[in-house]
Amino acid sequence: MRARESLRAWLGHRLLPLHLAVLSMILTSPALLGGFLLDDHFQRLTMIGHPGIDYSGWQLFSALSGNSELTQRFIENGFLPWWTPDTFAFAFFRPLSLLTMWLDYRLWPDSAMLMHAHSLLWFGLLVAVAAVIYRRFMGATWVAGLAALIYAIDEAHAIPAIWLANRNALLATLFGLLAILAHDRWRRGGARLGALVSPVCLALGLLSGEVAFGALAYLIAHALFLDTGRVRRRLLALFAPALVVGAWIVYYHVNEFGVSGSALYSDPMGDPLAFAGAIAGRAPFLLMGQWSSLPAGLGLFPSAGFGGFLWWLAAIIVILVGVVVVPLLRRDRVARFWCFGMLVSLVPACTVAPSNRLLFFVGLGAMGLLARIVAGVIDHEMEAVTPTGRGRFYRSVAKVCLVMHLVSAPIILLAAPFLMKRMENRMSRAIQSLPADPAVKGQEFVVINTPDFLMHVMNIRVVTALEGGPLMRRVRALSSGPTALEMSRLDDRTLRVRAAEGLSCGPIGKLFYDPRNPTSVGDVVRLTGMTVEVTAITDDGRAQEAIYRFSVPLDDPSLRWLQWREGVYIPFNPPPAGESILVRRVKSPFPGYDRFPRWLTE
Repeated sequence: MRARESLRAWLGHRLLPLHLAVLSMILTSPALLGGFLLDDHFQRLTMIGHPGIDYSGWQLFSALSGNSELTQRFIENGFLPWWTPDTFAFAFFRPLSLLTMWLDYRLWPDSAMLMHAHSLLWFGLLVAVAAVIYRRFMGATWVAGLAALIYAIDEAHAIPAIWLANRNALLATLFGLLAILAHDRWRRGGARLGALVSPVCLALGLLSGEVAFGALAYLIAHALFLDTGRVRRRLLALFAPALVVGAWIVYYHVNEFGVSGSALYSDPMGDPLAFAGAIAGRAPFLLMGQWSSLPAGLGLFPSAGFGGFLWWLAAIIVILVGVVVVPLLRRDRVARFWCFGMLVSLVPACTVAPSNRLLFFVGLGAMGLLARIVAGVIDHEMEAVTPTGRGRFYRSVAKVCLVMHLVSAPIILLAAPFLMKRMENRMSRAIQSLPADPAVKGQEFVVINTPDFLMHVMNIRVVTALEGGPLMRRVRALSSGPTALEMSRLDDRTLRVRAAEGLSCGPIGKLFYDPRNPTSVGDVVRLTGMTVEVTAITDDGRAQEAIYRFSVPLDDPSLRWLQWREGVYIPFNPPPAGESILVRRVKSPFPGYDRFPRWLTE
């Protein structure tokens, strides 16, 4: 009893925002020793440059912007696979986040530790502001403190906090939260300065990253459920935020920012109908990732087979949570505010494939709701407004959610830096296994198979350049993903390669696949030293078989052939002319993916 009272007193303490900021930074502090991870290498090369690599046209968050010539150059250099669609574009407008990275590389360009410390300070500040928001809307009570606590230790925040390349999400969320706080201080607290501060903070959030769109959901929810002014005044209060968002959207599209030509991203403006389908497919996974310990990233599995089962599992979890939340909404307008903000902030999060790192604003409302559910169960409010017999069900849901968010979540948050470092170590081990003799400088690396192009091929020349190794002329990948290959040598310079699952498959393989512009039989891709002709496609329009014609014999010393095996690249010898070989299936880089029957994950 005494421990419970002490806990309640701490959750209601006026310095709780500071305490939680420190706690969140402690839990993510292993990132300080994590070094540069995955995409960080690309950003590092962009900031410091290298004379051996043509990086003209690169920007920190904007590598491609609908420029087919630039896309072709990226393919030529081996930074994109040959099956990248012509429609592929990848460009974000994040100048404020870029400024923070620019400062890092001016102040401590060789210290990943100080860069991570910089990110953790932003994370701590974000958590502190979130705690202040909960107090603002729920009072200086233990309930608000509980919401702030479970938000501070939510594992969904791990990746942006520990990954330098994703720092933009921290800044975008922080300024978005400040916009919500300033808006409420203006509308309900009478602080007129908030009328100016709120849209300015929203603008700063959008200049940091697209995640800030989630703040708009709570500004709308505020006008609907918390603002006590007349309807006209409520609508006028949203005019400035709407103007900021509108101006940002116009600038974004006029300057061709955004992602297109990729199945992992959806453009709400370019194809509203397809985006509506993306919301239906992705929202349950995002809510599952927020309310349970199952990651939203399970939505990366294909929609058929096992992916369909996972969608229904996510839907069931959402329904169970909904059953508990609905009675709360009937009597609590603050709960309606949290719920509306949570659901509407899902919309911008659905523009990209499901991932827990998209849940900053979804989690803001979810944790407010969860704290109110727990309070209702403890104070027996839930039983008072629901039919007899449901009290046990509500208590069970509340206990399960608390265990996941107070026990499992901080453990996962603490472990996240080690898991990210493990992925980095796998990539580094593969790159270190590559040839490094003097002949490499004039050679073209031909990788016949790899678990994933994004991590294990794209970074080869980047990491090699940053580490000062001999830089190969270019890198070519014939296939990518967890698939077996049938390889036939047609003549001295020609190979035919076939993969039942497609020459590009697996969850991340969708990044370089455009379902609206599928590959066709007869498509030809001409590159320096190699021409690719597609001779068969999968049911969904990906290349299944292709003929590779090289400008030199396959045995020419200018070509260095490599095969993936057990986490490293080993030398490979193409079959003799007129003969065929089978190359066994490589394992997926995603833990657990290969444990399921293959027909479920295809």
